[in-house]
Amino acid sequence: NSANNPKKERMNIQMLVQMQADGIVIMTNSDRTGKKIAECGLPVVVMDRKLSEGREIAFIESDHYKGGKLAAEHLIECGCKNLLHFGGVAGKDMPADRRADGFLRVCRERGIEGEVLLSGRLSYGSMHYESYIEKGLLEHPETDGIFASSDLIAAQVLQRLYAMGKRVPEDIKVIGFDDTVIAGITTPSITTIHQPIEEMSELSIAYIDRRRKGEMVPNVTTMPVSLVVRD
Repeated sequence: NSANNPKKERMNIQMLVQMQADGIVIMTNSDRTGKKIAECGLPVVVMDRKLSEGREIAFIESDHYKGGKLAAEHLIECGCKNLLHFGGVAGKDMPADRRADGFLRVCRERGIEGEVLLSGRLSYGSMHYESYIEKGLLEHPETDGIFASSDLIAAQVLQRLYAMGKRVPEDIKVIGFDDTVIAGITTPSITTIHQPIEEMSELSIAYIDRRRKGEMVPNVTTMPVSLVVRD
């Protein structure tokens, strides 16, 4: 999170170098830090967001595009005809945008109505999506299937639908993304797209170890996702 504070970022990198860290694993929502990190002299792996600079930085992501396709295919197979996707952030290029691309591709191929709604930066920063969700639902009353770009958004979709007197899955079907703990503890529990976070984490450490030994590692590694069906 120090990516938005350049001074703090430089201090953190210097501290890691001085402590003789073996490498750096980065998860950030900013793409402005690549050059500084690449020049630190340590093996670097970035999880789930490409940095704009730094060719020596290995990048590991999950297959967001495939995840969006899986979500749309499952909703359509469940009989949905009018799909709504609560997606990424307006004016901000994010991995979540690839989920929307996959979602829309399936909708076009199947001849199904599909709409993507983007949230504002304020909702993204606070993680409160209630007004964004409610506005989308009111503007698209025909919706019978919803793909939320995270389990957190999906859980808030359930709350808004309940407040509006809509039943899930009887009236509207909902699918999330991530397969976090929250997906299994809501009522109903949330069908979602599983990201292989543990495997990605293990691979990032393996890449750092290989780089320390002077071995080559792939610049980009895309990990498979899978559908987890719940209530």
